[in-house]
Amino acid sequence: MEETLEFQKALDDIKASHDDDLDYLREVLFCYLRVSTKGQVEDGHSIENQRAIGKRLADKLDMTYFELNEGGKSSSRGERPVFEELKSLIRTNQLKHLWYYSRSRWTRTTIEDLLMKQNYFKPYKTKIYEGESGTLRNFKESAPEMLDEILTVVQQFDRKQRREISISGKRHLSRAKGENGVFMGGTINFGYANVEKKWTINKEEAVHVKKMFSMYLQDKSMQDIKSHLDSKGVKPRRSKLWNIGSILTMLKNRVYLGEYNWIDKESLETFNIRFEPIISHSMFSRVRKKLDKNTRNQGNNSRKYESLLSDFMVCCCGQKITGHVNKTVGRKVYQCSSKHNFWKGKTVAECHNRRSMNMDMTDKFIVDKIRQVMTDSTILKERFKEDILSTKGFESSKVDLEKSMREKTISKVDKQMKVTIESISTNEVNHMLEKTEDAIYKEIKSILYEEKVNLEDKKSTLVAEIEELDNRKDWINWVGHYGADMSKKFENVTTELLTGIVDSIIVHPSHGFNRDEVKKQLGHRMIVNFKQPIVGDSIEYHTDNKSDGYNVVDGKKIKKLGSLEILKGGRGKSAKKKQGI
Repeated sequence: MEETLEFQKALDDIKASHDDDLDYLREVLFCYLRVSTKGQVEDGHSIENQRAIGKRLADKLDMTYFELNEGGKSSSRGERPVFEELKSLIRTNQLKHLWYYSRSRWTRTTIEDLLMKQNYFKPYKTKIYEGESGTLRNFKESAPEMLDEILTVVQQFDRKQRREISISGKRHLSRAKGENGVFMGGTINFGYANVEKKWTINKEEAVHVKKMFSMYLQDKSMQDIKSHLDSKGVKPRRSKLWNIGSILTMLKNRVYLGEYNWIDKESLETFNIRFEPIISHSMFSRVRKKLDKNTRNQGNNSRKYESLLSDFMVCCCGQKITGHVNKTVGRKVYQCSSKHNFWKGKTVAECHNRRSMNMDMTDKFIVDKIRQVMTDSTILKERFKEDILSTKGFESSKVDLEKSMREKTISKVDKQMKVTIESISTNEVNHMLEKTEDAIYKEIKSILYEEKVNLEDKKSTLVAEIEELDNRKDWINWVGHYGADMSKKFENVTTELLTGIVDSIIVHPSHGFNRDEVKKQLGHRMIVNFKQPIVGDSIEYHTDNKSDGYNVVDGKKIKKLGSLEILKGGRGKSAKKKQGI
């Protein structure tokens, strides 16, 4: 709407300088400018070149130059608002002379160009100029019109061929130099710079990226992070001020781990680009967990009041189980959010957990079971609690050291991966140039790909170990805070207390036959996943003499709680009386 008003105002200004509308229509050359990508707009060269050619042609034809600038809109996808406005100007007889640089910049397909010609250019007698020389397209005579259509097909074919070459080059670069951090084009992420077509850390911006992750782990809100960046005069890539959506996207983006993956839409092959990370795996993992927790119930208006277990319960169908409180009628229940998400248009699996759970009964049932596990394990904790508390600082430092060692090992693995990828590329090139026999080529390829898989597995293991070390540090801190008088802590249990020990609670439906011998859901089976192996843990003494010391034997992380039956109730007397029962 704003663009339409701007166009109309500019046209009115031009009309005002002419004696009548006919003079205006004859003397205005509308020049349609477009490039393929946002990056080309920012570079400015292609648009500036088209603008200069359009102005020269307008002077040559003794017309007034009028610009229709589409900017960086892909012709293969998305809307083109200026193109739509152009059609409107033709329909209202305000556009009689149109120029564009080439047909590859003009329409998406041969059919679209044909439709424009049949429905706009010929009926409204619009003159079309194209190219640097401003060649006039001929729609009147059959032979020139046929040549015009052939030219359209040729240019569309040329555009497709150039795209195929571009994609092919992108694939080759990714295979050959992916582990060297090759940059594939476009606008590079904040924190990095494009230096000689490689992902390179921008040291000034990287400081702010680290600060964003650090602030989020310190319980600062997105608004706090935005205010900090804006107040420091830090500029984002494409706007003057930061917005919360951009910050959230950055905190989730694995680019800051030095990883960028793209999928070729035609072959469905995934290409991995690797470069120097800004954020450690440990920090990224902790931020991700915090984001998952904080956004777990986002957009769920039914969770108006706090509930004890909503942060932990997950239905066996994969959806969250959330608390629903209606104080007016005194209803407090937990239920699967699959139906709610389905109504919102999300794709969800079929859920058989169709009955809600009484909130108070469920809280008591689960908390009592968790308390029992903790109480049994508290006997052990009391035996070594003093040791943990006295060496808490040492243990935390030890964990940090272990994490640092694994981060360094990951860097070494990445370097080994880089060498392996380069070797794979060299082997492919030598085979293509017939410098290597088929048998040797296949043997080398097999060995190198096996090495690549082993390195990827090693890196995955190291990342998992870092996450486990983070859990261990959280556990040390939790024991230090809640370890004393565990039974008393459970007298007034809180979500914060459970967060330190419970990872998730999986809820399954339990079925059976009712009194009418009809199979129905009769209850819910609960399984608690603890963060530490404390289910059935024990002490193993070194000798019969207990003073010689002991080892703590890990238990399990999973505890099956059994089934909580659904309350059986009937209709009250008043309800029965109303229905004549």
